[in-house]
Amino acid sequence: MTDLAAPQPAPGTDRMSAWRRRSGLIRVLRWLLPALMGALVLALAGYFTFSSIQAGDAAPRETQTEIKLVGARFMGRMEDGRSFLIGAGQAMRSDTVLQEVVLIDPVLTLDGGTGAPSRMTAKRGIYDEKTRILRLSGDVRIDDGDGQRVATNDAIVDTRSGKVSGQEGLAGDGPLGQVSAKSYEVDRDTGKVTMKGRVRARIEK
Repeated sequence: MTDLAAPQPAPGTDRMSAWRRRSGLIRVLRWLLPALMGALVLALAGYFTFSSIQAGDAAPRETQTEIKLVGARFMGRMEDGRSFLIGAGQAMRSDTVLQEVVLIDPVLTLDGGTGAPSRMTAKRGIYDEKTRILRLSGDVRIDDGDGQRVATNDAIVDTRSGKVSGQEGLAGDGPLGQVSAKSYEVDRDTGKVTMKGRVRARIEK
């Protein structure tokens, strides 16, 4: 019986196959590694962008923190010695502009000297403790204590001099009649009232 030997691979065939496998793996890695690096860079860029946006949104809220004041009252005296009192249903002080106080439903009472005190109310106000200027807005009502009532949308009150002015018109009525105008200014020192723009008056006899 004659033994037939199994065919043997040609010399160098195993080395060639191994080299081809390594070459294929190298080609895959050459494509895969840059792709992974690019994805990592994009992920990091997205993370830092998102963090920056969050930090930017948080910063204004921190700088706009308000300090609520309970039972806020501001008292003082005008240049002529008469007293004034500012109260509010609610008051808030900004931590960035400490001298300004935002008032909700403010009430201002001005000493009338020998007569009855005048009273002013509004929906909103801003009081500057440094300049002592009170700005009232929204449904402003003024009662001078002698029966004269005025309605307007804004009023600027200098609590040092007692002067009151506004630029959004007024309508008033009282014992002497009715009056309306586009702007006004009241000087409590002299008692002079200056009205401008479409002034209308009706005098009661």
